[in-house]
Amino acid sequence: MIGSVGFDAAVEVGIAAFCAGEEPPRDEEVWERLTGAGVEPWLAERLLIFLPMAYTRRLLPDVSYPEGLVTPSGRVSLSAEPVFVAASGRAQRAGREEVGRIAMRSAEFNAINNALYAGSELSDLMLGETSLVKDLEPVGQGDGGVPSPRAAFEDFLRGHGVPLDGGATVDAQLFVHPAPAGVVMAQVDFAVSHPALARPWLVESFAGHGTTWREAIGGAVSRFRLGALHPIVDGLLRPGAASGQVERERYEHPSGAFELVLGAQLDLFTDRAVPSAGPLVDRLLEVLRAEPLTRKVHALRLFIAYHDGRLQTNEVLLDSEQWPAGEAVVADSPAPLPDGRVAVRVFGLLVPAANA
Repeated sequence: MIGSVGFDAAVEVGIAAFCAGEEPPRDEEVWERLTGAGVEPWLAERLLIFLPMAYTRRLLPDVSYPEGLVTPSGRVSLSAEPVFVAASGRAQRAGREEVGRIAMRSAEFNAINNALYAGSELSDLMLGETSLVKDLEPVGQGDGGVPSPRAAFEDFLRGHGVPLDGGATVDAQLFVHPAPAGVVMAQVDFAVSHPALARPWLVESFAGHGTTWREAIGGAVSRFRLGALHPIVDGLLRPGAASGQVERERYEHPSGAFELVLGAQLDLFTDRAVPSAGPLVDRLLEVLRAEPLTRKVHALRLFIAYHDGRLQTNEVLLDSEQWPAGEAVVADSPAPLPDGRVAVRVFGLLVPAANA
């Protein structure tokens, strides 16, 4: 099943802003990193306040914490704030360094620290509610400038009428990468688990960059939609639901026949016409006959990049794992273009044929 978490990506962006640099940044720096990359003020404010509170609760779970905070206009219930709820869930998966860096920024952590210095025991502490000097910004409409890839994945599947039952699980997670000033870089891992898959999880990663998180995440989501979504839908989750957006062909293998459900070829880093990777895929399929395959659904992904005809990236994955024999085929193949930068990505599923 899909669990919709509208602020999962926003929390990752907030964590990255807190953890950037060798020294902990000041609140003003965190604010600039967030709003400068398109995070709307109401969301940036909540990330600044709620992430340290959530991480303090993870770091020091034996303390009795209040369930709200106080503003000039009244009390705010933390459980009614979806950004705090998302931050609390993410804090449970955080590493020690991340927890320490973020938790120590909270007023609650400082209050606990002072009480301990005064001789109190953690288990005896019962904190009062934090008071803000001004009201929280009203919650805006939408995602606050940080789209959730998980929600986008869910919307795509709804659009194809995919019923997520029968043990199917999908997820999408944002990873923030260091980038030069004025640029943000996003990697999104789209993951699917299904009983028909040869491995427990199929994971496809896509990158995007831009001056804002909306642009960077949107780029990664768009590439996923164009290159991998339709084979996953048509070959695994709801056969026939994306038939106009995939190519199907029969593939004979010693373990039995499969149908190759192939998505669109993605051409990157160039605006020139790039030849079809079909002949290269055919050579990969020929070599694949030497690999034992179970009568399950197998994923095959090709990503190659060249600069002036020289191979820069050679990545061939079989069931989301590196496939050396496939990479050897790529190494012996010509570049798609003789000069300039170019990358090609192709993804498909091998689905056991019904009449094998």
